Amino acid sequence: MSDQPKEKKFILGGSIEKAMAGDFELSPVSVLQEAWQNTIKHFFTFSPAILLLTSSYMAVFFVALQIQLGDPAVLFHAFLGETELTTKISYAAFVAGLSAQVIISPLTAGASLMGMSHAAGFKCRTNYIFKGLASAGMVALVTILSEVLQGLVNIYLPMVALYLSMAFGFAVLLVCEKKVPPLKALLYSFRATNKKLTSMLLIHVVIMLALVFGIALYGVGLIVVMPFIFNVKGIIYRNMFGVTLKVMVKDDKGNSDNPNQDVNNDIFNA
Repeated sequence: MSDQPKEKKFILGGSIEKAMAGDFELSPVSVLQEAWQNTIKHFFTFSPAILLLTSSYMAVFFVALQIQLGDPAVLFHAFLGETELTTKISYAAFVAGLSAQVIISPLTAGASLMGMSHAAGFKCRTNYIFKGLASAGMVALVTILSEVLQGLVNIYLPMVALYLSMAFGFAVLLVCEKKVPPLKALLYSFRATNKKLTSMLLIHVVIMLALVFGIALYGVGLIVVMPFIFNVKGIIYRNMFGVTLKVMVKDDKGNSDNPNQDVNNDIFNA
């Protein structure tokens, strides 16, 4: 009899169909409590990944400013009111931010996948942040579509742009984990968010307050706040869309009903 492992698949949490129908639970208190527990549990593996993500973003942002303005300090002098905030400076900041978001988007996707893995009960090594590279092209495309749309809306309706940032927040995970095309991923994320809008708003108010708190501590608090945010996103994604898992079952006797079989679990598409 063959002793080859057998693969079984199942969905943990919701599904795209349930998300589109609003058939999922999203308790702000439960989500935030679980996210905090995951943040503490995985702090020493997740925080180094966040430091890598943040430093990569800042490096690309400053290089883009350097190319456009010659001196990145010009932007900060303008924000402090020491010089005029011209259209050129504003445009340079937008392009630098967009460039940084797109270039590091695979790392952002990797951090999101780490949060999703924690929500599914798995431990991740720090190098798991590079998992997003496997879907780099689609991740970059969905990031460009999302950021450009938010940027255009932000010119006239800043609050709506913030709402879109929340509504499109799960598109990257849909692209990576469920291989959904970018436009569909944005649409699914938008529709699912609106099914539980009140809960989503409450959760994101807490996230905004946490960000303010982290920045107020000279940015040091972000070492905790950023993993917390990605863990929140992973839990919401699990509840909304579900996480596809595979179970590899190895039965030495060729009998799938053998209670002494070896089991190996992993995330299927991530």
